[in-house]
Amino acid sequence: MPSGSTASTVCLCRRCWSGSAKSCGCCSRPPLPRSWSRPRTCGGSCSVPGTPIGNGRGPADDPVHPSDRTGKTCMNYHDLFERNYGVFTEEEQDRIRRTRILIVGDSGTGETLSVLLARCGFERFTLFGERTYTKGDMNRQIGCFLDTIGTPKIVQMEKMIRSINPAAEVSGSQHLPGEAQLDALVQDADLVIPAVEDLSYSILIFRCAKKHAKPALLCMPSGSMGWVSVFTKDTPTIEDVFGIPPLSYKGLRRMMHTREYRCAQYTFITSGDWRVPWFWDYFLDKRPLALICTTEWMAVSLAALEALKVATHTWNPTLAPKCWYLRRGRVSRSHFSLFVKYHRKLGWLIFGQGVGKAMHKLTHLFWGSFFRILRSWQTRKEQKSPDQP
Repeated sequence: MPSGSTASTVCLCRRCWSGSAKSCGCCSRPPLPRSWSRPRTCGGSCSVPGTPIGNGRGPADDPVHPSDRTGKTCMNYHDLFERNYGVFTEEEQDRIRRTRILIVGDSGTGETLSVLLARCGFERFTLFGERTYTKGDMNRQIGCFLDTIGTPKIVQMEKMIRSINPAAEVSGSQHLPGEAQLDALVQDADLVIPAVEDLSYSILIFRCAKKHAKPALLCMPSGSMGWVSVFTKDTPTIEDVFGIPPLSYKGLRRMMHTREYRCAQYTFITSGDWRVPWFWDYFLDKRPLALICTTEWMAVSLAALEALKVATHTWNPTLAPKCWYLRRGRVSRSHFSLFVKYHRKLGWLIFGQGVGKAMHKLTHLFWGSFFRILRSWQTRKEQKSPDQP
């Protein structure tokens, strides 16, 4: 993890920010060094240090704090989140503020969730991700704009959090942690959020969270459907609810890239409204998950609500095997599908071990017929008028 700047924590008053004073009248701390363009405290009332992501410098196009541009002093925490106190007590909002959030991954869910959580008043974030923005992110990722394409996502996530709350403590790295580092990170977190598109790696994070009795938040959109749930030490594991065998990371990766496993995801078509040609290319490992911002952001909003439940202890979280289920804009409290669970378990029993592995070579005789049936079903469905059953 980058070490960042070694500068002391300082106040954000104009004298400190300009570097013209030897000390600050409101916090008696030394002035902000010129080499550190993004401060880590706010208004003299905050004293939470942070570790910069990258080299510790702010973006070149934003060399000064917004309080300097507007001539106003930075607002304190209560000013920024005043309306929250109409719902939460001081104690509950303080729990939100003190909750340590670990987001591993820079997918659209992780990025959007970091922004929503910052607006809820969470201000202790540890972020990990390794990708940069591409044109393919424009349809759903909240930090993707024409001028951020090519920018590391994790840097943009930090920038957005600090634009909401300059006092936020944000640390992390532009690389995903290995298993040993992940173990230490989870121990230090209060809420763990896997946010990578690699389900195999997400499973490792959920396992680690369960090992250390830390709540972990699942937010999984796909096409026009999605699932949101909270996993704790007392709930079933994510492998159990999805019917996934207890394999190592390499074993999980191999399994999830087999056609037999991807065939079990045909509900992406029947419930998630994927186009059959897109699913066929996904089936052949030529295309990524089909995602739209409306479903993803709805799922993320529900995930942020679950994070508030976990942090405040005010409302009961939606614990696995219960989940929020989204489909075409409809939201309901449901359970993870037992049919999908046992379909995958049966597939692993048949194809995953021993003699079954040799049968992989024969299954190609089945795929053509299977996808012709799916195409025919989708065509008939599209030919019906909206008023027809």
